[in-house]
Amino acid sequence: MQLPALKKHQFAVLDGLRGLGALSVLGFHLFQQHKQSGFPFAGLAVDFFYMLSGFVMAFAYEQKLRTGKMDLKSFAWTRFVRLYPLLFLGTSMGIALGFLAASVKGDVTAQQIAVSGVLGLFLLPSYVFPQWSSAFPFNMASWSLTFEIFANAVFALVAPKLTTRVLVGVLALSAAALVAVALLNGSTYVGFDQGNFVYGFGRVLFPFFAGVLIFRFRLSPRLAPKAAFGLMALLLLCLLIPGGQPGLMTLPFVLLLFPCIIFFGAAVEVGPRVSNACRFAGTLSYPLYILQSPILRIGEEALKHVHLGTGGIWIFGLAEACVILAFSYAALTLFDVPVRRYIRSRSVRSGAMVVKGT
Repeated sequence: MQLPALKKHQFAVLDGLRGLGALSVLGFHLFQQHKQSGFPFAGLAVDFFYMLSGFVMAFAYEQKLRTGKMDLKSFAWTRFVRLYPLLFLGTSMGIALGFLAASVKGDVTAQQIAVSGVLGLFLLPSYVFPQWSSAFPFNMASWSLTFEIFANAVFALVAPKLTTRVLVGVLALSAAALVAVALLNGSTYVGFDQGNFVYGFGRVLFPFFAGVLIFRFRLSPRLAPKAAFGLMALLLLCLLIPGGQPGLMTLPFVLLLFPCIIFFGAAVEVGPRVSNACRFAGTLSYPLYILQSPILRIGEEALKHVHLGTGGIWIFGLAEACVILAFSYAALTLFDVPVRRYIRSRSVRSGAMVVKGT
């Protein structure tokens, strides 16, 4: 199959959509923190991220894996360098807050904090604290990275033999698994709590491999730049629908709507200014997503000691959002980029193969 040639700004819109998804997750968590009726569909941003990840993995690595230019070890190391520094930072912050809380409140032990913290640093679920539902109590966003890495590993293993026919078969099976997960749990919102962690394996595969398929059948750039703003508005509308529990309505979003948004988003070519803005939003999306939990924990604790009216809560939430955005940018530029650059330079000097990737 002859694929359309790639152009410089072709996928910038997908970066912008990723940034909007991360902002939606932040808004969702802020509303949760302040016990306001929030956006029940915002959690589907994770599924949207999985789908974007499949698209990007196919773009960046599929040919290398299929032709032998990249082996499994190099792929694993490249993904580790890309994902782990900020994950380590966010989880370490959460562990430090856990030790502080244990010393002040005394409701958990330092040993429990240490055991759960080590599990979190290895991206393993923790069942140390039955009183807390979260499977990743020190960085609640990191649960999705466990399944992201699982999907990456499956992709790397099957990539050499992943013909389009095989890919369609994988999608059919993973779609059936996703529907089963939704029926068993009442929705696709699984993977983050101790009680539903195992179902996360059934949640991730369909969106990820749908992204791979979308990349293979992508359109050549043919949509006008203004279509980018329509797609961004549509994604925000989907994620920020107010109301109660979404239930099984999460299924059509993942099975139908998100694939359409990414399919058409990949076909929009924008100019340099919009492209740069989208690239920045996409670059900031990961630190914004993976670092917000510890800062929100500090804000949650602060709210227990102050009494704010409705207006004060809104101001407090806005201040939290600004702090998280500023800290995410600082962590990206002052920690993540230098650490990854250092690791790559050491790897090159030691003779290890590291492929610069997204």
